[in-house]
Amino acid sequence: MRSSLIALALLTLGAVQVVQAAPSSTFDAGNDGWTVSDTNPPFDSFGGSFTPDYDEAGQFIRFTDPSSMSFFFEAPESFLGDLSAYYGGVLRYSQTLSVQTPPWRDDPDVVLVNGSGLVLVYQNVNQPGTDWTGFEVSLSAGGWRVGTLDGSFATAAQMQAVLGDLQRLRIRGEYISGVIETTALDNVSISAVPEPASWAFMLAGAGLLSARVRRRRA
Repeated sequence: MRSSLIALALLTLGAVQVVQAAPSSTFDAGNDGWTVSDTNPPFDSFGGSFTPDYDEAGQFIRFTDPSSMSFFFEAPESFLGDLSAYYGGVLRYSQTLSVQTPPWRDDPDVVLVNGSGLVLVYQNVNQPGTDWTGFEVSLSAGGWRVGTLDGSFATAAQMQAVLGDLQRLRIRGEYISGVIETTALDNVSISAVPEPASWAFMLAGAGLLSARVRRRRA
């Protein structure tokens, strides 16, 4: 009986791991290949490229504003390519700022670019604080715009086209007007929405475990 319970538990946990497997950077041992670019709109092009500082004690990366242009954290290859399976999922990350004023709201917080040059941009309601601030950005059409923050709202087809051939993922570092802020980044991840079949599989495994435990107690 115990071996059956263990097998069911491992099967259920395995299903969870398959569903949840996704690109992530927790910066436990370095900058995980992230870089920084300093550029001006349009955000489909690269500017100067830099290596962010790594805080070994806190296990996160940070960078200090290098110029009057806008700087972004650039995701490594592990976050790029065919991410069509993550449509409808969530991009999560955390940031802090060294200063809070004067705020700069003219840049998008997240930029996605595909191989055809289609650019989708997103801006959160709030900027990061001086303490760690977590953000969750839906990878579906709602809230995303084409090209600039004043562009048309992205369609589901455009979001799917970008995720199907993602060549660039940028997270903003430029939040303050003036060359004064240091921005930190941590716990970046992309998670998918489990398919109904996967949820059913996991729930069935959990149900079997629960039923067997109840029978043993009876």
